Amino acid sequence: MRPVDVPVELIEQSKYLHVSGISQAISASACDAVFHAIERARAAGVKVTYDPNLRLKLWDLQRAKAVICASASLSDHFLPSLDDVRILSGLDDSEAIHDWCLALGAKAVTLKIGPDGALTGDAARRQRIPGHKVKCVDATGAGDCFDGAFVARLAAGDSIFDAARYANAAAALTTTGYTAIEPIPRPDAVRALLDRSR
Repeated sequence: MRPVDVPVELIEQSKYLHVSGISQAISASACDAVFHAIERARAAGVKVTYDPNLRLKLWDLQRAKAVICASASLSDHFLPSLDDVRILSGLDDSEAIHDWCLALGAKAVTLKIGPDGALTGDAARRQRIPGHKVKCVDATGAGDCFDGAFVARLAAGDSIFDAARYANAAAALTTTGYTAIEPIPRPDAVRALLDRSR
């Protein structure tokens, strides 16, 4: 994939552009394409959401950190996992990591903390979203489910906090089945879990 392959018209008509560090890691031209997509989205007033999806089998840590930090600085919503940012930042505490992510320049950060939920917010306000107790059998795709649900709820008009609560429940339910696609929950199942957790 190259910058010329990016569907600019589609991006410019969208509310959100979601990009992943995996796309940046697969090749230099794909990385350029992601930055081109981000640039065109920002120029059109489209919000950018970014998950670093750190995969050190695809690239070395030094390059990954440089590209991920640059991308986070261009994002409206940075959506890293705790494990990824521990490697990138060298920090361990989730509050300190959240601060580190904001210091990169991301407007808002939602730190995914697995079974312990999420920590979401911006420089003015943050909130810890508690995890859900479910029978986890396979976490494959849980982060992607979180991202998709989060962006969908933002696009529907939810606040960052409500979107994170919904996404956190959706991701928890995804871990109750095997593989990445089959266990993705329907909205009624997510709402039911949220209702039971109140």
